[in-house]
Amino acid sequence: MPGSVIVPAMPGADPAALDLKALFRDASMFDSRSAWGAAGFLVIDRANNGKIMVARHPSVQGLLFKKYVSSFSQTGQLENYERRIEGAKRLRDFVDKSRFDRVVVPRKWLLELPRSFFRKESYVLAVEQLDLLGDEPTVAAYNRIDPIGLKELCTVLFHFRGMDSSAKNLPFVADGRIAFIDTEHWDRGNSKPYLHQVSEYLMADHRKLAKKIFDQLEDNEDSRVGTGAFYDEDTSDSSSSSS
Repeated sequence: MPGSVIVPAMPGADPAALDLKALFRDASMFDSRSAWGAAGFLVIDRANNGKIMVARHPSVQGLLFKKYVSSFSQTGQLENYERRIEGAKRLRDFVDKSRFDRVVVPRKWLLELPRSFFRKESYVLAVEQLDLLGDEPTVAAYNRIDPIGLKELCTVLFHFRGMDSSAKNLPFVADGRIAFIDTEHWDRGNSKPYLHQVSEYLMADHRKLAKKIFDQLEDNEDSRVGTGAFYDEDTSDSSSSSS
């Protein structure tokens, strides 16, 4: 069966070090957000509280857990987790191969729950926890994004067109990188503009620069667009000199 091989050990950022039997003890804990919270997890409140839940455990450093409520099809859950993991892997491989350092993709793992869950549940998704900025700091960071960071963001979105370019799915990390946290739709076709949501937070000169980057990628001039030519762009129509 798919999933990580779990060796009981002290909790840590490596999911293989988790004692899943100690963390997941109640087969009804995924019935609702309140049930998961009652089991000792800190369930994260989100603007869009759909069927998937996000939580962390006080004893586990560096990891978040994502799980659909029990009423959601187990087959559907597994397919969704696998899609998220595959998307994260493909994005990370692309970022690494491109030697990008202004964007980051959290690692994701499929964990098999203890056998006591098998009547109702089978798997939970573990996600590397990043030090993400909130909505307002993220918007401010997009206001002052630098050309290299913008180039890397645009290049990833060009090659993974299905990604949702909202600020909530592309938040900034405290270290200044942009995080691709929602990797579910990496292969989804999309006719919307590449930056149809994030673009509203960019200064005019950066929107102009982004268009040039996408135009060059569309023309297949170079799938790894350099930044040198962009620094000569006339951006005098913006006051974002701090970028």
